[in-house]
Amino acid sequence: MSENINEMEEMEEDGIITLVDESGKEIEFTHIATVDYKDEWYIVLEPNEKVEGMEDGDVVIYKLGIDDEDEDTFIPVEDEDTLQAVFDEFMKLVEEAECDCDDDCDGDCDCDHCKH
Repeated sequence: MSENINEMEEMEEDGIITLVDESGKEIEFTHIATVDYKDEWYIVLEPNEKVEGMEDGDVVIYKLGIDDEDEDTFIPVEDEDTLQAVFDEFMKLVEEAECDCDDDCDGDCDCDHCKH
């Protein structure tokens, strides 16, 4: 995850968010999830282009906050344990979305995705 991306510019209706890195370069990301972890909200973003220091499939995670003007702001997550826990919650959401059984599935059903 790149720590050089530190400023949210705007979020488009199509889920595209433009962030600005430390050198002023604008980089587009796709909003792929919003995760609730310990009563805090985090946003998971995937770059739309190659970003130095990131591999294909990498994501960035920011804590969502509100600034003094009631605007959304992205706060870098410094704590590795929190970052990993939020990523784990995100992966649970991904796995649930891949399940092709009914909405009441708790992971113990017989669909191909949930079989262990």
